[in-house]
Amino acid sequence: MSGAASAVATPQAAQPSEASIVVQIDAAQAVHPISPWIYGLSGAPEDVQRELTPTLNRWGGNQSTRYNWRLGNAWNAGSDWFYRNGDYGYRGKSASDDFVSTTLALKADVLLTLPTLGWVAKNNDNATCSFPSSSGECGDAAKATCDKPGDIADPKRANVPSDVASISEWVRHLTSQPGFNIRFFAMDNEPDLWGYTHYDVHPTCTTYDEIRDHYLKYASAVRAIAPEAQLLGPVTCCWYYYWNSAAGSADRAQHGNVDFLPWFLQQVREHDQQLGKRTLDVLDIHYYPEGLYNEDADPATMEHRLRSTRSLWDRTYVDESWINEPVYLIPRMRQLLDEHYPGTQLGISEWNWGADRTVGGALALADVLGIFGREGVYLASYWRYPELNSPGFFAFKLFTNYDGQGGRFADTSILASSQGSEKLGVYAAKGSADGKLTVLLINKDADQELTVQLDARQGLPAGQATLYRYSQAAPDQITHEPLQLGGQSTLRLPAYSLSLLVFEATK
Repeated sequence: MSGAASAVATPQAAQPSEASIVVQIDAAQAVHPISPWIYGLSGAPEDVQRELTPTLNRWGGNQSTRYNWRLGNAWNAGSDWFYRNGDYGYRGKSASDDFVSTTLALKADVLLTLPTLGWVAKNNDNATCSFPSSSGECGDAAKATCDKPGDIADPKRANVPSDVASISEWVRHLTSQPGFNIRFFAMDNEPDLWGYTHYDVHPTCTTYDEIRDHYLKYASAVRAIAPEAQLLGPVTCCWYYYWNSAAGSADRAQHGNVDFLPWFLQQVREHDQQLGKRTLDVLDIHYYPEGLYNEDADPATMEHRLRSTRSLWDRTYVDESWINEPVYLIPRMRQLLDEHYPGTQLGISEWNWGADRTVGGALALADVLGIFGREGVYLASYWRYPELNSPGFFAFKLFTNYDGQGGRFADTSILASSQGSEKLGVYAAKGSADGKLTVLLINKDADQELTVQLDARQGLPAGQATLYRYSQAAPDQITHEPLQLGGQSTLRLPAYSLSLLVFEATK
């Protein structure tokens, strides 16, 4: 049954004496709004958007760097696929116009990536590529990169120049279309990796200065055309590049050995103070847990995947990869913003914890969405989107359309904490308009049921709630059932499950 909730007859409440884990809910503590834009997807098609009702749909990824908006159906895949041009199967007039109109019609906001590299595909012919062989095949320069260079391509073989004037014309076109209210513009995608992903047109490794200069040049032009839009940058990939450029230690030394993101923020802040207006509204980064963005689902990897969500917030959690230090990504980035450009929001426009076709991967997905809300992320978009009726699909749906009728996780985060098990995740929120209370409980134990006691001295209405559940026991649907719960109620959570309690406000 596609995403529907079906009634479950078996009562889920347990006896108080059986409870072993105390979950505290307090609507008077840790109160702050949850940004609506953390429930984003990337390039989600219409059927997925209709089912999941995301708040944001992102036009981005590696291919967006080389999109030719004038042709409307031409990209270059870069190193992702032999530096070939192509149309990705699109047969309309303007893929970007269609993306914007469809997304807005489905009540989501648009995040549109603007090319700033300086080259875009000259056609959509899949036989056109940067490294053709004498036999007519397309090569990849033996996987050459800016730090391991090989053949140097003629950039005009598969591409045409693109500049600020051309992108400005595109923004004018977009903003002049009836109803095209584009909320977010990002200045390109992962410029730190241009010398790798787009080696054919950018065979050198990007530097601190180049990323700053490209950002400011394009962002200033967009600000002048679309003053109400929010501007995102530098759209940085990955942990290493938060602190370094691809040009390495020599480039870093030329900038006083200052970490890249703090340097970038300070540079943009100084520019904006001189300009008298902001050119950066959202610090945009990408985050993938090291070694876990994959389909591996063996028990050890899955346990690691579910632990690793702590890297988003926990200062005591040492990342179990080559990083080998605490990441605490969100509080770390919020501190950088406070220090170097106050008022700038935090966006994570690509993230994925892997294995979202498995129940364990779905639990990680839900855990991350809960963390984003609790920790105050402003904007986030999943890369790319969970497949219809996959476990990840149902996990996302518990936040954005749990009942198939538009039911959403509430919009004001409140205190939710637990004692007694590291296998339990808990998030709670209250509706600012309707007073509805939502509590999400995640049992990360693959084998054991957990029994929890809900201790809600403030904020948990006594009486009837509805339990929406996704678990390995029913992996093709979200089930639901009514419950009678009060301030000291207990609840059994099946192994590997997501349990969403919804309390309607009492009148």
